[in-house]
Amino acid sequence: MHTCRDAKSMAKVLEAVLRERKVDISHGESLDLVAKQFGLNNWNTLSALIKQADAAEARRLQALLAWDFVGQHPTEFDYGVDHNARGSGRRAAMIRYSGRRPTRYRDVKRVFGTLAQTVSAVPFRGRRLEVRADLATEGVSHGATIWVRVDRSPGNILAFDNLKECPDMGWLFGDSSWIQRKVVIDVPNEGVSMQFGFFLKGTGTVWSREFSLSVVDDSHALTAKPYMEPAQAPAWIPPANLDFSKVVDLVP
Repeated sequence: MHTCRDAKSMAKVLEAVLRERKVDISHGESLDLVAKQFGLNNWNTLSALIKQADAAEARRLQALLAWDFVGQHPTEFDYGVDHNARGSGRRAAMIRYSGRRPTRYRDVKRVFGTLAQTVSAVPFRGRRLEVRADLATEGVSHGATIWVRVDRSPGNILAFDNLKECPDMGWLFGDSSWIQRKVVIDVPNEGVSMQFGFFLKGTGTVWSREFSLSVVDDSHALTAKPYMEPAQAPAWIPPANLDFSKVVDLVP
């Protein structure tokens, strides 16, 4: 299957075939015809899309050390390094929803992508941790911000905060200039691993720069509900009713 990057070679083939059939066509006209095969009005529009795709691919090739992208339909996202974030001339990580939503996703709020990294929670056990980052957004439809999670084991979450319940330092929507977001979370003594990062929900673009992690004292208020220690394990209960002789009525 041809992609937009094949447009120039497709145009040359089209020119050659038409000339064999005594149809005179310029290279520019041939490019416009190929653009129409991709559902676009002209070559200029298709050329702009190709440049965007090349730029996106270049960012993907510049892998962010220690950071992983996770998202629904990751090929629909453009993510990686932006060397001129929001025209600031500064380098930042970026997540952009660049594709059309799959038809089965009728609700745009389901579109989600995050850049995150995983570290050991052991050095922070029993301590209060503050995670900060600077963010900027453009056209964000359903929210963007930072998040932190502490696990005992994969899938066994002990503590989590994505600022959803924090009105003063919560999610960003629409367009916003550089603004700081922070999560303050208590790391449980049982914590084994910790993940943190920033996310985009819905469409738009979010940039992030200058993440920092620091241990703070109790004067720094938590940004989510405090972690609750697990209930004490019940006393050992011996086997009983092994012969099924004791019953209770299920219907009064």
